[in-house]
Amino acid sequence: MENLSTVFANPAAKSTGVATDGVSVNAYGQGQCSGVTYTVPAHGDIKVGFTLKMQCVTPKNVDALDALIRGMLSASNQKKYDQLTEKSSSGGRGFFLWFSAGGSRTSYKQTTHIMESYGLTREQQTKIIDAMVKMANEVNTFTYKGTINNDKYDYSVSGSLFGIVMDATIQKGENHAQLRFLAPNVHLDGNDGASSLPSVGKLY
Repeated sequence: MENLSTVFANPAAKSTGVATDGVSVNAYGQGQCSGVTYTVPAHGDIKVGFTLKMQCVTPKNVDALDALIRGMLSASNQKKYDQLTEKSSSGGRGFFLWFSAGGSRTSYKQTTHIMESYGLTREQQTKIIDAMVKMANEVNTFTYKGTINNDKYDYSVSGSLFGIVMDATIQKGENHAQLRFLAPNVHLDGNDGASSLPSVGKLY
């Protein structure tokens, strides 16, 4: 997965793909959401809190889009979608990994194929695109209070908190939107480059 540690200070990248109705993912990865380094003791936990301000799609629209997509899927495809949601690299919202084909840049053609492979008709795909193109980046303030758990390591882990960020271009006819999405779940990546700890709590 692409590391986007400085992404919060960098506007969404412009799409270089051919303009067509659909969704393309320009960047996908981690964005550091706290400038503080945290140390979690062995087999222990710590409570953390911070305020983050960034320009992105509102949490309400993130939730609405996730619910819209899931509601259009068959029972079997909902199960597949929910499995994406459970992966830490999704940040707690299935459409992040869904549109990015597991965590990478994708073209309009690729995301169309993904939607078709999940059984969505062209009409249903259009409803998703219509909903997204109406969204806009706004300055949002996130107050986070949560607990970082270090249950699995017998040594202390120091590192920073990261969230999942996706930059996408949505095209519908002559209308287009370049959007940044921030997932609600965050995690701590250790300074050793190997340790990763879950955090109980959400950015919303």
